[in-house]
Amino acid sequence: MNPAHRPQRAFLFDIDGTLIRAGGAGKDAFVRAWEAVFDAPHGFDTFSFAGCTDPAIFADGARVALGRPPTPAETDLFFQAYLDLLPAIVDGAAHYRVLPGIERVLEGLAARPDCVLGLCTGNLEPGARVKLARGDLNRFFTFGGFGSDSVDRAALTGAAWRRAEAIAGGPVSAWVIGDSVRDYAAAKANGLPVALVATGGTDVATLAALQPDLLFESFAEWPVVLARLLGLGDDLRAGVDDVARAARVVRDGGVLVYPASTLYGLGGNGLDPAPAERIRAIKGARESPFLLLAADAEAAFALAAEVPHAARALADAFWPGPLTMALPARPGLPPQVIGPGGTVAVRVDPHPFCLALCAAVGGPILSTSANRTGGTAPARAEDVDPYVVGASDLFVADSAPLAGAPSTLVRVDGASLQILRPGALSEPALRAALDAARGGGA
Repeated sequence: MNPAHRPQRAFLFDIDGTLIRAGGAGKDAFVRAWEAVFDAPHGFDTFSFAGCTDPAIFADGARVALGRPPTPAETDLFFQAYLDLLPAIVDGAAHYRVLPGIERVLEGLAARPDCVLGLCTGNLEPGARVKLARGDLNRFFTFGGFGSDSVDRAALTGAAWRRAEAIAGGPVSAWVIGDSVRDYAAAKANGLPVALVATGGTDVATLAALQPDLLFESFAEWPVVLARLLGLGDDLRAGVDDVARAARVVRDGGVLVYPASTLYGLGGNGLDPAPAERIRAIKGARESPFLLLAADAEAAFALAAEVPHAARALADAFWPGPLTMALPARPGLPPQVIGPGGTVAVRVDPHPFCLALCAAVGGPILSTSANRTGGTAPARAEDVDPYVVGASDLFVADSAPLAGAPSTLVRVDGASLQILRPGALSEPALRAALDAARGGGA
């Protein structure tokens, strides 16, 4: 794997209290498995399970109930019974829930080609998979460190990190995300940064006293969580006045959601193929070539190999405005912006943010509607798909709704005009402008 394109970061998640609350299903399964194997009363009510590994919980409970460590044979019998009982108990748990915001956080991290996601949990792996299955969260995790790797939390955390590096094909910087004092200790024993969330059994003041690298009361404000985990600031969301931040995202090769005059767009550096490929992955299917936004007509026409007189006439009449022109592409543009017949589609959009961003970047910006393939192109900030927001590096929101109609896309070849996509400008208006430029107007 090319080191420049392989994952560079890993996020290792605890399960109980971080991803889900199982509604007491884990403890219920421990109690019922004990009752199936032993005649003595169980001892699981005498200590907290928070941050413990399944083998450690069983061993501690056995010492309390039996006055001795369990034998290997007893351990095997117990966990066989536990894993047999757990699926039905989890499925029947009335208070099972996926914790607020966690699916958005996982989607946003998983959408990034430089990130891998893993588990870092005291659950035995089969038990972990059962707990996650009800919430449809297994799809995010192909590997992890588990209680079945080690009774020691720090050791299983190290195992998860090594597996992340094996998946990534080389070294990764890893974060541990958990909800307990033991999660913190295991991360620090491995020299890893840790983000703690107070959705488990440990209150936020106790977690804060540990001075973790990041601390959240919950993941409900997922744009904040994603931004801070990824080092993208304090929030993925910004306003139209934050042009400097948006320009940094573009220059750094990132992807942003932003308002154009017509609809919300997904964009990045128009001369870099990497953000274009990432945008295609976000949208979910290969699509038509991207169009490019420019700061002014001169910058737009600099992307073309030649500019017919008709194109200049249309630019004089309608730019900045909702008109996109397909022109012969200049050599050297990324293949993702090259259309049929070797054309490039360019526009000078009138939205003040677009004009300011293109000027600040000093080059063209990719543009495609900010929706997954098959979804509705959004004209209001609140209608942008949360998945698209989470998969991006910045979401620039306009407080006002946009026009809601796409730009009109035309191909200009010599003096001829071909409508490739109807939009905000009508064909009669376009032809009238050309007639006027040729001196044929009334």
